[in-house]
Amino acid sequence: MKEFIKQQVRNLLLENEEKIDTSKIRVKKQLVNNLLVFSPYYENEKMGAFRLEPFGDNYKIFAALLYDRFKGKGLGKGMYKYIIKSLKKDGKTLYSDMSQSPDAKRVWDSLVRDGFATFDGTQYSSL
Repeated sequence: MKEFIKQQVRNLLLENEEKIDTSKIRVKKQLVNNLLVFSPYYENEKMGAFRLEPFGDNYKIFAALLYDRFKGKGLGKGMYKYIIKSLKKDGKTLYSDMSQSPDAKRVWDSLVRDGFATFDGTQYSSL
């Protein structure tokens, strides 16, 4: 009975969760103070910012922020994939910082599983 109630609560929470139409997301890419910044917008509302710093001829994550309202929906991982694809067009690689928050580590591990990145034991990098 306990499991049934837990499942009903989970279902209710999922039903009330706001759906994000990813076709309405636009990304602004710009150079700010020597950082390459990707800023996603949903219906003209800023969702956060992903800042990359030069790392040799490539880029490394300097800071990644997704506002709470947009977390837990796979949008952060989607932004990493978008950034990786964008950099790849320019022949560039994205590297992680040498240490990650637990959330960032989960995203990078997922990118490895999806074939977008690799991990050398100390740092992640895009493929």
